[in-house]
Amino acid sequence: MANPPKPWKTEYAKSARSSCKVCKNTIEKDAFRIAKMVQSQQFDGYMPLWNHAGCILKKRGQIRTLDDVEGVDILRWEDQQKLRKYVENPLEGASPSTGVSAAEDDNNEYVIENAKSSRATCKKCNEKITKGEVRIAIMTESDNPRFRGKVPGWHHAKCFLEMCMWTGPMDKMPGWDSLTAEDKEAVQNIAKPYIQDSRKKAEDSVEKVSESSKNPKDGENKSVPVVGKSKKRKPDESETLPRKKQTKGSSNNRSKEVDGKLEESLSGNRELERSLEEQSKALWKIKDELQKNVTLAELKEMLIANDQEPSSSEYVLRERCADGMLFGALKECPLCGGGLEYSGGCYRCTGFLSAWSKCTYSTTNPERQKGKWKIPRETDNEYLLQWSKSQSRKKLVRILPPQSSSKQSENQDMTGKTQDHNIGFLQLLAVAIVGNLNESHVEWKHRIEAAGGKFFSKLTRDADCLVINEGEIDKHKTEVERARNMKIPILRESYLVDCLEKRRRLPMDEYKIERKENFVKVKVKGRSSVHEESGLQDTGHILEEGKNIYNTTLNMSDISTGINSYYILQVIENDNKKGCHVFRKWGRVGNDKIGGQKLEKMPKSDAVHEFKRLFLEKTGNTWESWLNKDNFEKQPGKFLPLEIDYGVDESRQKDIAAMGSKSKLDSRVIDLMKLLFDLETYRAAMMEFEINTSEMPLGKLSKSNIQKGFEVLTELQNLINRRDSDVSKENLIIDASNRFFTIIPSVHPHVIRDEDELKSKIQMLETLQDIEIASNLISFENIDEDPLDANYKKLRCNISPLPHDSSDFQLVKKYLEKTHAPTHKEWALELEDVFAVDREGEDNAYVKYKNLQNRMLLWHGSRVTNFVGILSQGLRVAPPEAPVTGYMFGKGIYFADLVSKSAQYCYTQKRNPVGLMLLSEVALGEVYELKNAEYIEKLPKGKNSTKGIGKTKPLEKEFEHWRDGVTVPCGRPVPSGVKNSELLYNEYVVYDTAQVRLQFLLKVRFHHKR
Repeated sequence: MANPPKPWKTEYAKSARSSCKVCKNTIEKDAFRIAKMVQSQQFDGYMPLWNHAGCILKKRGQIRTLDDVEGVDILRWEDQQKLRKYVENPLEGASPSTGVSAAEDDNNEYVIENAKSSRATCKKCNEKITKGEVRIAIMTESDNPRFRGKVPGWHHAKCFLEMCMWTGPMDKMPGWDSLTAEDKEAVQNIAKPYIQDSRKKAEDSVEKVSESSKNPKDGENKSVPVVGKSKKRKPDESETLPRKKQTKGSSNNRSKEVDGKLEESLSGNRELERSLEEQSKALWKIKDELQKNVTLAELKEMLIANDQEPSSSEYVLRERCADGMLFGALKECPLCGGGLEYSGGCYRCTGFLSAWSKCTYSTTNPERQKGKWKIPRETDNEYLLQWSKSQSRKKLVRILPPQSSSKQSENQDMTGKTQDHNIGFLQLLAVAIVGNLNESHVEWKHRIEAAGGKFFSKLTRDADCLVINEGEIDKHKTEVERARNMKIPILRESYLVDCLEKRRRLPMDEYKIERKENFVKVKVKGRSSVHEESGLQDTGHILEEGKNIYNTTLNMSDISTGINSYYILQVIENDNKKGCHVFRKWGRVGNDKIGGQKLEKMPKSDAVHEFKRLFLEKTGNTWESWLNKDNFEKQPGKFLPLEIDYGVDESRQKDIAAMGSKSKLDSRVIDLMKLLFDLETYRAAMMEFEINTSEMPLGKLSKSNIQKGFEVLTELQNLINRRDSDVSKENLIIDASNRFFTIIPSVHPHVIRDEDELKSKIQMLETLQDIEIASNLISFENIDEDPLDANYKKLRCNISPLPHDSSDFQLVKKYLEKTHAPTHKEWALELEDVFAVDREGEDNAYVKYKNLQNRMLLWHGSRVTNFVGILSQGLRVAPPEAPVTGYMFGKGIYFADLVSKSAQYCYTQKRNPVGLMLLSEVALGEVYELKNAEYIEKLPKGKNSTKGIGKTKPLEKEFEHWRDGVTVPCGRPVPSGVKNSELLYNEYVVYDTAQVRLQFLLKVRFHHKR
């Protein structure tokens, strides 16, 4: 979801359109109101649920700190004080009650029960709540305009209690009596530490308020307030003098010193508060006069005259004008040239860093223009003319508020010494870490435990989350699968980084790297596909007029704001040509609970006009500019169209009862073709890379999109490798990440900061390339020909099954069984089948290398999804636009002489254990031998290939020779005797695709041991 704003927002009502969620009455214009910010179910963002301020402030414990409220410091001073008093004196303003329990007031706010089904998702951890499990709801006003009233927001019992929102006895919660005795006992045990902690904090707060408000008796020290109960405290050694030297005088001197510092601090705070009050009243005096005497048009003219941003609501424009009139006109943002405005104790930029990214610049010391605030030259407004004559040339400096008083009272003791009460902000968070992260396990253990959390070096049931490097998902797939089975969220390292940076436990949803299964079926008619949710797939088609195909999918991703939105727009013409519909669907990528859709019937001409109007509104460009690729430019804060290439009519696959039933192919080849062209395999690969499968059906990303993705990754690689660490570098990395995830829609966009993440994204794009190739090959066009036969022909590659008793089959089997490396213990390999392959045109390309000496039969492994591309186009070198990251010896085709070295790259899983591997004849010629990584752009003169020499090699005396003198290194693994090598095993790299001739395709079953 979009980055959450502060939990609360306060302002004066801009109109009288809203109604209070508590009392249901209208909130009049200019009334003091407070909103609870909630995730909208209608769009990708947050929305305010407005209330009269009084309706919120009469209830206890709603707002815990002023830091949770947006807009406090621009309220009138009297209203600021109301909020401060509410936060600092938690029992005032609420109905009288004994103790600190909120149960009496909040009986209508919460409910507890056993889940009636497994449909609900916990609002805190975003995991399913299983049927029968105890759940607790926070009752909130519905944000659905079609339903008025309170709706439950369900939580796991533990998740709810961790938020410390309920401080009373559990048996006072509505619904308690419906639980079984066993469930009651379990909930009480979970609740005990949380309720005790919350109650203690509230009691301490009450005690602090009541004690500090007492008048000291005559003769007592009046300078130091007494906090809590009076106790004799054993002094720390650091605070005492040696016993013999400690005298009454020295004690009194120390007391006077502390008293003096405290008095000075309190005096300074009072002076600051007086200054802030005067400043607030001066600002509001100007704003009130502007409201009475200056029109909206005049406000805009005045802002333009002073080079300030003139677009926003009248309320905001008055705020900008008042700031400029009192303190001087602001200069533009030094990063993007946008306008600055005051917000939340500092000045923030309202502009865009680029067409892809919102500017995040903020400062507490903005530069201001020299000279007086200007009024429009031709104005006849008497108030402005009179004010202009009286304004001083020397402007005041805006005083910024300090930390909220509640935060200061928590963080300082009465001697003014800072106390870090955030020290346990990760309390009760148990983190399991596997694999290599940017920081060591030892460092993370120290930092997590220092923040009050628990650290596990392996996955356990007690863990609340599993943190792993995204690039090592396949390496640690066993732990990942266990975490998924145990419903434990799998997170990026950036979750811990951000929690520690912001000193609080953050929601996990934005950091997850789990897979989500959610698909839209594609039914192709003509050159495009009607969206399934329109309900018109069977009766309509996308309107086409020449090269105009009125169908587009728009995407927008901005990590800095948390926006990750899609917008689908279609004109659907009825198959009988009688009328059209405009269908639009919008929401958050990968989250089907957020968003909406609309279907409108209208004449064709109106539908086309509406389509073009909406396209211009959402992208900032005309439809024609996109269609003709003429002057289309991505606009700030606007969507980008994705290049659409519908390659697969998925609806046809289910119409064919038995694919292969009419095939003329060998039965073993039929089984292979079913594996190669199984759409579920491609979907699984897209899920693994978190590509948005819900609104991006198979084959939709075009070759152009993928190429642009590679280009952005190359740019990111250059930025990451830059030595400097200034603000501009960070902004450029965020901007490039935004571009990547706008071009390649993903469920969880994030900042790509290191080489491991780059490698993961490179693998993703390489797989997408092969999926794009496969989607263009898959065909159900000719109903008279079996689809598998049609797809086989498109491969342009002869595939012949080898008899299991043939010499070639036995040689391949021996090679596989003998060359399993000793460190690859996660699985055992079983050969299921072998096919001889002969790619069309490959023999002719290989001719110039056929007589090159040192030709070997070597292994190559890859995902099943990549093999349609490999068989139809051969093994390929990474494209020029791809980053160099991840290629140890440069961009080339990599091979191995040990089967398990290549088998790692098949990326099979326990539930999908069958993989495909290649044995290729590789013309190595003269080899350039290396022990360490070296990026090869051009081989040394006389060299034809690169060999990375490993510490283990196949035993040479067990090698065999195949036809035409090709060496088969099928010896068992033995130490090579090579010292100081970075490699465990040999790697071979060629840089010309003509040096490779595919020979055998192997179907291999992986027996996973864990």
